[in-house]
Amino acid sequence: MATAATRSMKSVLLLLSVQIMFGLLHAVISEEENLEMERQLTVINKPPIKSFKTDYGDILDCIDIYKQHAFDHPLLKNHKVQTRPKHVPKSTTEGESPRLLPDNIKCPPGSVLIKRTTKEDLIMAKKMKALGLNYPTNPAAADALFATVRYSKHNLGATTTMNTWGPSTSHDQASFANLWIANGPTDVLNVVQAGWGVVPQLYSNNYTRLMTYWTVDGYKSGCFNYMCPGFVQVHPEITLGIVLNQLSVYNGTQRDIQITLFKDGEWWLMFFNKVVGYWPKKLFFYMYAGANDVIWGGQVMSPSDEPSPAMGSGHFPRDGLQNKSAYFKDTQIWDGVNFTYPTPDQLVVCSTRPDCYEAKITPGVAPSHMDLFYGGPGRCNNI
Repeated sequence: MATAATRSMKSVLLLLSVQIMFGLLHAVISEEENLEMERQLTVINKPPIKSFKTDYGDILDCIDIYKQHAFDHPLLKNHKVQTRPKHVPKSTTEGESPRLLPDNIKCPPGSVLIKRTTKEDLIMAKKMKALGLNYPTNPAAADALFATVRYSKHNLGATTTMNTWGPSTSHDQASFANLWIANGPTDVLNVVQAGWGVVPQLYSNNYTRLMTYWTVDGYKSGCFNYMCPGFVQVHPEITLGIVLNQLSVYNGTQRDIQITLFKDGEWWLMFFNKVVGYWPKKLFFYMYAGANDVIWGGQVMSPSDEPSPAMGSGHFPRDGLQNKSAYFKDTQIWDGVNFTYPTPDQLVVCSTRPDCYEAKITPGVAPSHMDLFYGGPGRCNNI
């Protein structure tokens, strides 16, 4: 058991570490950049009705649903909030989602829960762009590492269940598991994606978080979560960027999340059976009427002079599947009426570096569907 003196020493060391990292932060950011980030944060973070601080250090704000950052987008000036899709796919309403926040974190009626964006978040997003954030099939993504399955046929979205992990990353690396929906030419590709990610942090622990991204120009611009106007939050108790505190254990208990991206007028995001929010269809040119691409799998990003980080569980599928490998299960395609399982001949498996990360599909519990097992230890150089 730790003594009072030991706890005091740990607190001092933690404080010193934070102070050192803040010092490094200011050392690498010019005064002009700092002022620009302050300006951006003023625009992104709207005045809260109520605020909460989590055990992970995040500030969660209750924002008037009509005053959120989404409506700073010029195309959404007169947008009427849709609180729920007209047709919710039946299979997504079954079961309950785990409670990720304390019961006292609830927003008043008419407001929604939004994680407050920080300078750290802005720096993270800038780093991801510099590392070549891109779509798995884009030739420009040659330096990114993926282990995925692709379905290329007209669709209105998809649903999938993935297990969550906490792969170790350095301060300038990231590891993701995503469901991507996309359409359009490469240079103006329209994309919405969602899943979990461990992203670079400057002075805090690397937590596994619920992450989204969207773009309408092939990743030349776009943003994570709430960092640019566009995504309309409608849920009062689930926020993008939330810490996923229930993680899988290698050769032990597996923890899953269910992600659904589907078009019902707008492009909706569901987390388990909860409607989190949507990207209005008017934001998209090539996904206004649907999409022609669905991809699910893992992605890692790292500077070319560093060994790449782990993906998924950090183990290859060949090391063992059940309770050992990262997976996507029960992935189904939405046609506007039903969810259907893609057949093996409709799927293309891809791993950009099979020596570092694998992707393998196997028959699932039901004969009609295939599961994806993916991941690996990484340690690739010159990606």
